[in-house]
Amino acid sequence: MNVSLASTKADGNMLLRVWNGLWQWLVASPVDQRRYGAVIQPLEPEHADIAARAEATPIPFGGRLINRNETVRIMNAFDSAHPVRQRKNLHGRDDKLEALFDAVLFNRQHAVIHGARGSGKTSLAQVFGDYADQQGAVVIYAACEAATSFAELIRPYLAFIPESSVSLKEKANFDCDMKLLDGEFGARAIVDLFSYLSDGRQVILIFDEFDRAESAAVVEQVATLIKLLSDARSSVQVMIVGIGRTLDDLIRCHPSLRRHLVPVPIGRISQGDMLALIDTGAARAGVTFDAACRTLITSISCGSPYHLQLFCYVAAIEASRRGTRNIDMTIMQAGMARAFDTWAMVNGPDATLFRSLETAAPEIRKGLEHCAREAAVTDCVHADSDMQTVLGSALLADESHPDRFYFRDGAAPQFLLAILAIGHAAQAANPQEG
Repeated sequence: MNVSLASTKADGNMLLRVWNGLWQWLVASPVDQRRYGAVIQPLEPEHADIAARAEATPIPFGGRLINRNETVRIMNAFDSAHPVRQRKNLHGRDDKLEALFDAVLFNRQHAVIHGARGSGKTSLAQVFGDYADQQGAVVIYAACEAATSFAELIRPYLAFIPESSVSLKEKANFDCDMKLLDGEFGARAIVDLFSYLSDGRQVILIFDEFDRAESAAVVEQVATLIKLLSDARSSVQVMIVGIGRTLDDLIRCHPSLRRHLVPVPIGRISQGDMLALIDTGAARAGVTFDAACRTLITSISCGSPYHLQLFCYVAAIEASRRGTRNIDMTIMQAGMARAFDTWAMVNGPDATLFRSLETAAPEIRKGLEHCAREAAVTDCVHADSDMQTVLGSALLADESHPDRFYFRDGAAPQFLLAILAIGHAAQAANPQEG
């Protein structure tokens, strides 16, 4: 049984809000398009079926009518807003998926999937969950909320444990202890409750976006939960999904977790996988990217599947708007500018800062590009004092490593690279203005 809890509040996901903003801009009237940043609100988190939008009704778009079927085809080809659910679409992650199969499903260990935002961690977790479900495991998945206690975090999972997972002779004890879990409780109470579960039915709890949990007490209790489950040889496994610092935070609470946790780092996908993703999506969307555009997309995406598909999507829509299926550098840059403007709707301060740096001196732009690429690939930055000053509040200090910083918005580095590329192209076209 694979359960995805409905209370994950997808509208809190910044990447999803960017995608929804693009859709709202696309279906807006021409007047609203010109002032979309002020009037358009994100879609509700419960997404209507994309196929339901595929009516033949044309959409007004800058003086040209775009057929909805064409728009939906492009959206389906480059859908960066939703995790993939099929293994064949999980580009460059087969080794990570096999590692999860071995560790969690077969060896009954706990795991931490960690990596930069937009790297495909949730997709990996959900593809794993579907496979584990097919193998008879009970998989319960939810995304964490920022302001939550340990009890609030764990209680929804408990509600979805099926009766078939509870040993028949312990059913009365399980029900009794469940009723006692009122108010706040800790990891020990949960491990005691799980002792009533049948050894023959594996239960896997997936905590997605765990880095959003703001309370150190929650992190400590989850670390304790993993430690106690391991000591008890429980049939319940925990899979944590978060950014690079998540593993450090858990181990800091319980150093012995190194023996019980299998880290699965998610790096960026390779150049070859990026090009394959572009070509596969382009074939589905019915467009072509010239060589220069393919190079630019892979360069600024830095191996992030989310950003790559987003930049491809906006370029394909821009091409459709202009009545062509061939995407050149002019169309590519217009699409990137649209993506940046839409991202600015959810991160105005950083977007304003990045725009001010678009035409900075060459040495400053070079330093910015270095910082952005480092952060995009490793999720952290070793910035010198000059770059710290230039990037200002866009950077936050890493409390566990005084010499490291990270972007406040994990999706920001690629948008910084995009605006720098646009500025560089503009200066190249008008050198007298550089």
